[in-house]
Amino acid sequence: MKVSEIMTASVHTITSGRSVAYAAEQMNEWKIGSLVVVDHDQVQGILTSRDVRASHPNRIVADAMTRNPITISPDDDIWDAYRMLTENRIERIPVMEETKLRGLVTREKVMRKLSEFMDSHTGLYRAPYIQYIGEEFLKQEQPFHLIFVDINDFGRINKEYGHPFGDDVIRALSQRLSVITKEKDDFLCRYAGDEFVLISLSDEEQVREYLREIARPMVLEGVSVSVAVGHVDGYKEPDFFSYTLKELLRKVSLISSYNKQFKDEYSASANQ
Repeated sequence: MKVSEIMTASVHTITSGRSVAYAAEQMNEWKIGSLVVVDHDQVQGILTSRDVRASHPNRIVADAMTRNPITISPDDDIWDAYRMLTENRIERIPVMEETKLRGLVTREKVMRKLSEFMDSHTGLYRAPYIQYIGEEFLKQEQPFHLIFVDINDFGRINKEYGHPFGDDVIRALSQRLSVITKEKDDFLCRYAGDEFVLISLSDEEQVREYLREIARPMVLEGVSVSVAVGHVDGYKEPDFFSYTLKELLRKVSLISSYNKQFKDEYSASANQ
């Protein structure tokens, strides 16, 4: 999903020599929260309603505007826009193609579009989110921990206790994962069905704690529920950056499957 698909192509602009009072009038008339400052077809800055409130009405726009604003290309991914908005705590980004102003993308439009990638059961993002995060980190050669979580015997749980109970299990696990992870360094999604994927930039000790907590069985309505966990450490994995994200996900899911098989074999032998 490209920025060009959600940006507003019609952008209200103002020149830097205008007064802040005039800018406020224009914002009020058009019911907008910002004006892009353009002189001689060149973007000079952006003037937001916050800038206007912080400046005397008689000052000129050049004194009140934010210079050298963060910009984005129309060909950039919508997740890039989300990252820029979040990291810089801003509400809108001018869309530039080389030196030409092409539009404006706002937090409201980005979040509205991203809500389409939200899983309604858990409130987590779905697979496209983690695919974007992982591919970006690999592109930047940023190592990370990749953790794959799969509920054991989920098919049996649905058959024995019913699908509403299975939904409760999914929600309970998603809540546990959400609580233990940190917003700054961790990226979590419901990957598919009863599978979750976590990408973490946390240190090794913190990730070990995550793995211990994730692997701890849950008890819901007297029913014990366990998970199989796969983990690939990008800080230690040989040739980590020679893999694609798809290959890494396959690798970590196979580790999870092996751990699940090992658990099943152990349970069978223990019951003999």
